[in-house]
Amino acid sequence: MIEFDGRPWNTVEEMNEELIKRWNNKVEKGDIVYVLGDLIWKTMTNDAASLIKRLNGQIILIKGNHDRFLHNAAAKKALAGVKDYDDICVALDDGSTRRCILSHYYIPFYNGHRHKAILLHGHSHITDEYYMELGITQAINSKGYDLEIYNVGCMHWNYEPVTLDEILRAKPQTAFEASEEVEQ
Repeated sequence: MIEFDGRPWNTVEEMNEELIKRWNNKVEKGDIVYVLGDLIWKTMTNDAASLIKRLNGQIILIKGNHDRFLHNAAAKKALAGVKDYDDICVALDDGSTRRCILSHYYIPFYNGHRHKAILLHGHSHITDEYYMELGITQAINSKGYDLEIYNVGCMHWNYEPVTLDEILRAKPQTAFEASEEVEQ
């Protein structure tokens, strides 16, 4: 993943320590944290339980395609929950609530898309697929829809957990803006 995402670390150990530090700087012990898949790479299966236990908060995992560590009973038990998909309401700092659909995968016509629901997903990192998703969303919205879709993969958010308030404050990128950023 270091090479795939162009992550700023030299070793897996260095990356893991920094990711744990960034996580614990933002997450309190009692917080509920949703991880939208691919929490731990398959080669770390034997270390999964001890890694999870070092993270603050109660972690609910929305299963991703690389979450093979879930076959390890101790690791699975260290999580507060495991789901394929979820549909939740999140309280914002201003007192309002927003409905959020949680999926590992991008879904252009997600449940509640016509009723101001937000889709939060991961999976596509910063790949050609990610740019296609942005373009698809733009194309659909240009036809009169109002989709709100955010890729919450850690590589998009300084490798740390983010709140829904932080996500909504960020300016959504267009496919054109994102491709320009990569070229620079």
